[in-house]
Amino acid sequence: MAERVMLALGPFRFEMGHATYQSLAMSQSWRWPEQARIGREPALQFTGREPAEIRLQGVLFPGFDAGLAQVEEMRELADRGEPLQLVDGLGRVWGSWVIVEVGDTRSVLMDDGQPRRVEFEVKLKAYGEDETVTDYSGGWSPFAVLPVIDSVLTDPIGAMDDLLGSLPGLLEETGTGSDVSTVTSVHAALKELLATFGASLNGLHSQLMSAGLTIPAIDPLVQQVITAANAPLTSSAALDAQISALLTAVNALWTTASQIQARTDPVQYSQRHSEIAGELIALLEKTHTALVGLQEALP
Repeated sequence: MAERVMLALGPFRFEMGHATYQSLAMSQSWRWPEQARIGREPALQFTGREPAEIRLQGVLFPGFDAGLAQVEEMRELADRGEPLQLVDGLGRVWGSWVIVEVGDTRSVLMDDGQPRRVEFEVKLKAYGEDETVTDYSGGWSPFAVLPVIDSVLTDPIGAMDDLLGSLPGLLEETGTGSDVSTVTSVHAALKELLATFGASLNGLHSQLMSAGLTIPAIDPLVQQVITAANAPLTSSAALDAQISALLTAVNALWTTASQIQARTDPVQYSQRHSEIAGELIALLEKTHTALVGLQEALP
């Protein structure tokens, strides 16, 4: 039986039996720089907030689990220098984060120097996406990355339908006829699409993992979506190639999801797996339609 995922950071899973953390501390600070004034106290001016930070602390026991190997996995992930999407065990998307620090303390040493106890700490920092609104009000998600984020998890297919309905308006809003404005509008619409798609994909993947099934192809696609969503606009050709690469990945995942829905292996795939795979297929087909539409809109 698969372990329940506590937190997913890109391809890395914090779960019972693997990198289990005992505490999660979140902090947020706001900038109030001082303006010096002659003969008076300094005046404070509000200039915004700093990126949110999360500290995960836990204890590993190498005699019973992978121990130090799990810490090294975190360091290797940090070495990539990429923003990673953070999703909790309920499928709630917290947005993109980066690993800024990984530390460990080794104790209860054996005669060969190997530890029997490893305390680890991982520090994450919010990536700082454009138009991201942080919400610590205690709602279902601490990060409202998009206005549609609530509906993405409760109704991912409906959220995608809503976005598909808004795409023509997004294209017309900035596409005034010139090639430059058209490419710019396609790029903006693509970012909207990928944000909704990435959140929906993570939510469905979390449902599959809770049902005891992991699809390895989803994590690379999520990372591809994050990279594409954060990529700067360079040229129409580059945007076209980016969309083509996404279409290839979406089609490949569609094939895998179709096999699960059809329960080609009844022992491995349950009826619940088939139901979730059906939702995944619908999401992929709608995303495919939107991507093709955006690609055809390019000059």
